[in-house]
Amino acid sequence: MKNLPLIWCAVLTLVVGFLIYKQNGGSSSGAGIVAANGKHIVFVNTDSLLTKYDFYKDAQKEFENKGYRLQVDLGQKERSLQGEVAAIQQRASAMTQAELQAADLTLKKKGAELQQYSQQKQAELGQEQAKKNEELYNNIREYIKKINKDNKFEFVLGYSRIGGGILFADESVDVTEKILDGLNKEYAAKKSGK
Repeated sequence: MKNLPLIWCAVLTLVVGFLIYKQNGGSSSGAGIVAANGKHIVFVNTDSLLTKYDFYKDAQKEFENKGYRLQVDLGQKERSLQGEVAAIQQRASAMTQAELQAADLTLKKKGAELQQYSQQKQAELGQEQAKKNEELYNNIREYIKKINKDNKFEFVLGYSRIGGGILFADESVDVTEKILDGLNKEYAAKKSGK
């Protein structure tokens, strides 16, 4: 869960960083984005996209909540198992060797089941996260593709202040806010339509 922002940043950098669009014609998207100074290479600040895109913020909250609920669930199951261990330890002096061995096997089996349950739930959460990453990727890519019908950008690069592949980006070709505004408007429309 702690690596979620880094994962999203990496995904966004890959998505936005190397999109090449060169299309002819198209209708106006209403976004009002134009290539600065006649340049056909623009960039999006992926750090800002992460912190200001409502879809990302909602997804991050959703996964934090799911992660917390999973931790609570696993904690309850672990405490229950520990309670069983304590109960057996209290009765151990009154139990026969065969009863102790049977109890030990039962506890080991329940411990293994708890571990398997934990791994399964974490894998499911990881799969959900991957789907959300793909949806994020598609949202950004489709939006850029749509607005590019009018703008004819040749490249839309992803810029990140820390750890990005682009060391410098001229702010005159920064289209982050315009793309972010359009993405948030589309997301709000989808969200209210549900």
